[in-house]
Amino acid sequence: MIQPQRNVEREIGAGKKARAFSSFDDFANALLDNGTIQSKNELVTTNRELLGEILFEWYIQGQVACVFAQILAKDATKAGEATTWQTIVTDATVNIGELQGLLLSAAAEKEATQLIFVGPPTADYAVQIILALCKHESWICYEKGWKKGEQGDALLIGLRWNPPNSDYASWVLGIADFDPMAFTRRFVGAPFIALVLRPGPPQPKFAGVPIAGKFKGSHLAHMDNHLGGDVEKAKRTRERTEHNKDVLLGDELRSHARAQTTFALPASCREALRDVLRPVDEA
Repeated sequence: MIQPQRNVEREIGAGKKARAFSSFDDFANALLDNGTIQSKNELVTTNRELLGEILFEWYIQGQVACVFAQILAKDATKAGEATTWQTIVTDATVNIGELQGLLLSAAAEKEATQLIFVGPPTADYAVQIILALCKHESWICYEKGWKKGEQGDALLIGLRWNPPNSDYASWVLGIADFDPMAFTRRFVGAPFIALVLRPGPPQPKFAGVPIAGKFKGSHLAHMDNHLGGDVEKAKRTRERTEHNKDVLLGDELRSHARAQTTFALPASCREALRDVLRPVDEA
């Protein structure tokens, strides 16, 4: 495990010490220092497989706020070949047919999949990714609504992956360093956009199963949390997650950071997505 510097600070209230997290450059510099790579460019060319490991280490630090994600990422870094996570590194020119096959296999074998799209961390690149994925009928792009009492200028996107002949759709969490994404979804300086989903069906023994339109929702909280059925511990972990999210978001809109929201995009992206964007009431 590398020990990167932490140069991303977040104020969490008057009189409280700011929390610090690592930027992508902090991780890259640590890998340079220990000789794992000879140049940062390797991470987006010849050593792209390291991106998944870096992303796991970023989850563990806690900027993503979800305590379950921290626990499961720690497990993934220890498990090696036996990990229940799958990492796929690609870009916006992804072969959607091949990706579909990988996700279908993962639905039967893995707890979660992270798709890492190497490229600029911009809203325009996020749009390219959405359009590429939605060429396949399993991918659905919804416009999501706002939490009660909130209203902003962003276009809230909920990406879903619905396996053929199934009654569920996987909720997709987006990680991208652009405005107006929530702080808890911004891996500062990362040369990629990541999409994280549970490709398998929901597991009600780990979390409630939401119903959105005609689909049951399967999301990361349905992963095996390794708590051995300890209901009270799971409850405390959920409460810690909500506390962490509240502290780290500060005065940011919570709608940008909900599990059902993949991206918070500038409203100007609406036109580019008009052919794939489904109304919120269809979700």
